[in-house]
Amino acid sequence: MAIYFIMDAEQRRIKTFSQKLSQIQVSYLESASYLQQFMIKGFHEPSFYDTGSQKDIDSFLNIQLRISVGIKRIENEADGIGLGMSKLLDSLYLANRETVYLGKELKSLYLKRGFQDKGLEGRMRDFAHKVESSNAVPKIDLLQLRRHEKDYMLRGHPELVQSFSVQLQRTLANLPKNTDVFYILTEYGKCFIQLVGYSEELGVQREKGLMPETLAKMKDFGVLYTHTDNLAKGEIERLKARFNTLIILLSVVSIIVVVFLSWMLSKYLTRDIKVLNKRLSDFIYSDFKEVREPDTERNFIPRSIELEYLFRDFSLLKETIRNYIYRLQQRGEELEIQSIKLQELNEELQVQSEELIAQSEELRLKQAEELTLREEAERANQAKSVFLATMSHEIRTPLNGVLGMAALLHETVLNTEQAEYVETIRSSGETLLNVINDILDFSKIESGKMELDPHEFDLRHNVEEVMDLFAGKAALNGIDLVYQLASEIPPQLLADSLRLKQILINLLGNALKFTHRGEVFLDVKLHNFELGKPMELLFEVRDTGIGIAAHQLKGLFGAFSQVDSSTTRKYGGTGLGLAISARLVALMGGNIWVESKLGEGTSFFFTINAMSGHQQLRHHARCMMTGQEGKHVLVVDDHQTNRRILQLQLENWQLVPIMASSGMEALTLLDEKGFDLIITDMQMPEMDGVGFSTLAKQKNAILPIVLLSSVGDESRSKFPHLFSAVLTKPVKQEQLCRAIQMSLQQVEEVLQIEPAKNALMDENFSISYPMEILIAEDNLINQKLIVKILVKLGYRPQIAQNGVEVISLMETTRFDLILMDVQMPEMDGLEATTVIRTSAAYQPAIVAMTANAMAEDREKCISAGMDDYLSKPLQIPLLIDVLKNITMKTV
Repeated sequence: MAIYFIMDAEQRRIKTFSQKLSQIQVSYLESASYLQQFMIKGFHEPSFYDTGSQKDIDSFLNIQLRISVGIKRIENEADGIGLGMSKLLDSLYLANRETVYLGKELKSLYLKRGFQDKGLEGRMRDFAHKVESSNAVPKIDLLQLRRHEKDYMLRGHPELVQSFSVQLQRTLANLPKNTDVFYILTEYGKCFIQLVGYSEELGVQREKGLMPETLAKMKDFGVLYTHTDNLAKGEIERLKARFNTLIILLSVVSIIVVVFLSWMLSKYLTRDIKVLNKRLSDFIYSDFKEVREPDTERNFIPRSIELEYLFRDFSLLKETIRNYIYRLQQRGEELEIQSIKLQELNEELQVQSEELIAQSEELRLKQAEELTLREEAERANQAKSVFLATMSHEIRTPLNGVLGMAALLHETVLNTEQAEYVETIRSSGETLLNVINDILDFSKIESGKMELDPHEFDLRHNVEEVMDLFAGKAALNGIDLVYQLASEIPPQLLADSLRLKQILINLLGNALKFTHRGEVFLDVKLHNFELGKPMELLFEVRDTGIGIAAHQLKGLFGAFSQVDSSTTRKYGGTGLGLAISARLVALMGGNIWVESKLGEGTSFFFTINAMSGHQQLRHHARCMMTGQEGKHVLVVDDHQTNRRILQLQLENWQLVPIMASSGMEALTLLDEKGFDLIITDMQMPEMDGVGFSTLAKQKNAILPIVLLSSVGDESRSKFPHLFSAVLTKPVKQEQLCRAIQMSLQQVEEVLQIEPAKNALMDENFSISYPMEILIAEDNLINQKLIVKILVKLGYRPQIAQNGVEVISLMETTRFDLILMDVQMPEMDGLEATTVIRTSAAYQPAIVAMTANAMAEDREKCISAGMDDYLSKPLQIPLLIDVLKNITMKTV
């Protein structure tokens, strides 16, 4: 019996061994799936480079380590049950350990190489950005280096490494040594070489390297496992055969023992032994199956206790052998099922391996297709930029003549009709110029070339400059143009003031365009502020115009979008203003949205991020009402918004404002209370500012009155006795402060805010700013225009048709300034400037005067050695400023 139990335990150990061997294959297939996921997309995750952990590669390594432990355990079990598989399992273990080592090296190399802004690739991107921001390396050279780098990352060709090295040496040769840019560019090159080493070691898109070696080791492990599994099956079948042989031998021994006992006891136990012998023979010949006994033998009783025990043991032996054979049959069936499952898993592994190869090939094809599409997109974008630059140049060149000659004509003596014609020409030309500028701005934003220029500026001064642009139009249309800045906003900000001004001009221009009565109000508030972070400013442009229907608000910020076709015909415009504003707001870190009711008005809101400025840009005398605190001021205005703004400002100055919405209400208040000052609007229903002031003076002749009038109002000259000051709306804070101070101090002289108009061009200008000027221009109309402008300024310029003539004239005449066109025959302006800067005995100031108005065109001119840049159409005030600056630098 003990032998049977020992044999049963051995069978259970064989079954356990087979199950553990199967589990190793399941774990192997699972780890192969994780490795596949990591190599396809897992190494793209930014968290991998931040934490050093990634679920796919970590799961792969953990499973492989568990496989190592499992192999060692089943190796011990195989030795215990006598399976001669130690060498094969050792080979399987070594293949697994090599796979773990290669997996760790693969993970380490990916961590070192990085991806996008992480690891070594991140360092290279930082170096490239530093070089680009330094402006010391031409952008074309830097772009060439970046292109070689990206091409190598996509294709992995060795010749691309040589191309990168040649371009790097060429770029370094043009840089002075011992400079930060030279050092950064050198480090950038070292990083690239190191990146190439990592890529070669990884073996991406190659037959050698960690990646193909890891896949090969995984395949070797699968082959070794299949071999091990087949050998294990053979060993198990061998053990089963041995166990069956032992059972047969045991049965034979039992029979011999029985026969011997039968022979020994034949004298008195013959019958019992014969019965037992017959039963044993029947049992053996029945292949150990149940044998039906006759009724006579079934009731057989042995003659002795010993034989009775023997019969009983024989019966127990038969039952045990039958049970054992039954269990052997069941386990054989289970092993057959497991063998089938292992075969299916092996076939599945083969399919997955083929899928991995197919996916790798598909990934390579997609990368090649992506590279082709990107190159096509770059060529299309370059073609669009060239087309826009060319069209801008070709339109600006004749437009320069139109606007310039209109400006010169405006300086002559004209009758009313002629002046109207000239103003129409100038307005139409400026409208066309604005359309061209909008298209260029939109193109730069769409192509990602628009960059902000943060600098410190005075927010109130910036807003007031924009309000000044629209003051005349607002006054002409009878619209109140007002603004309010929250007192908690710092006076100076760090942001891009020019782009902020561009947004405000677009929104205020739209508001005035679509408003025929009422007001346009600009409100600026501090929306959000956290210490150490940029503040968020909220701008609101609110009007009382025609409004916009709710279903038309959705596409309002799209390019070339108008509310409807009738608006386009009635009001004009390209439909780019709001699209450009929305993109500029996004560049400045903010959002833009609109609220409107048809027939009631529209409110545009936008936010921007800005830092508080610390540099003192210009001197502002802080408005102090020392000695005037508590003075009572009567404010008369029919618009509630205007009254509210004035009330807040006066209270901030420690004055006591009393508000009245009409002249009659104000006269009633004058009878009831005493006032130190009156501030009244001019345009009011029923009784205007002059009528009210006349009646107020009858009540108190010495009471000072400040009038708020529109641009072009002649009330000050017609009624000098009524007003102590006349301010033009929108009223600036500094002007209002000075007017109140002088009025309360009873200054006899009347404050005149609007400066007298002076002629734009004066022949005495050249006396104050003397210089010899050479004009390099091949277009006849542009020659006439700039000559006439300079002559009116008192200069006698000379003309050159191209760069060759410029060089020739410089040999005979010493010029202080050259106004240089860029596109000229024979030798263009850039080439001529380079020749002058490298070979001329003396160096005149050179100012570009070109119709190329893109930002990169300005950079080309400055890089070539020019001192300044003027775009066509030429603006006379900008030209005068340049002449002044050049003269001051020369002195």
